[in-house]
Amino acid sequence: MSEKMEVVSGDSCSPEVQEVTEKINNTTVESLVPRVKCPEHIILVVDVCREEGNSTYRLADGSKFSALYMVKRALTLFVQNKHSIDSRHKFALVILQDIPIWIQDFTSDPQKIISYIEEMEEAPAPSHCDLSSVFELIALQITLPKCSSTSTVPPYIYRTILIYGRSHCLPQFLQGKELFNYLTQSPHFVLDVLYTHEPPTDDNKCEGIFDLLCGLDEGGLSYVLEVSRNATKLHNYFGTLLAHPFQRPIQKYLHYTLTPKD
Repeated sequence: MSEKMEVVSGDSCSPEVQEVTEKINNTTVESLVPRVKCPEHIILVVDVCREEGNSTYRLADGSKFSALYMVKRALTLFVQNKHSIDSRHKFALVILQDIPIWIQDFTSDPQKIISYIEEMEEAPAPSHCDLSSVFELIALQITLPKCSSTSTVPPYIYRTILIYGRSHCLPQFLQGKELFNYLTQSPHFVLDVLYTHEPPTDDNKCEGIFDLLCGLDEGGLSYVLEVSRNATKLHNYFGTLLAHPFQRPIQKYLHYTLTPKD
């Protein structure tokens, strides 16, 4: 189903980087920003579970769509736009239900990955979500690049985008965090999270889930985004995730302004 990536030696890496030092919670964090971006191998992990009582997205024209339908639509645009930015980017797809399933191996053909996205269907939500199994699956499918120094640009990096959609189920590491730590401690692996959820109430666990997902960003360099049933914001956040991890600012400093031309 998947073919492992070959280990890349340090001789294949370019030294063209610029070191940037930033402060996160009074801790100095050194991030590497390449002058020339490298290709991304993006693993899309999509939670397809539907909980009882899930609400819908309502658009301006009054039409209503399920949360998964809206995620599929926004994710399709993300893949198309990311490929148009750099055709060297590759995508793999994992669906998350009772267990994570590796559906499509890495491909640079956007239509191939989009066809699998379009076929995704809702599944009943189990009583738990084991993140240990997610990162175990990823670790089995990839081989991280090896460069002679962390100050060199690798020939590619891996980025996992976890799209989590449950409002009553706290994700947990039921089998430990060993493989999660192995991946996220690599300079060539990035984890981003987009949490789509019900409006927070006393009857759901949205706030606790979001706090837990924010805790996955142990290095301070991930993007962890959250959106309730707002279609515009959902699409905007997928637009935010288009940025290359080596070239974007730290999330807490992210700010956009529109400047009119003279």
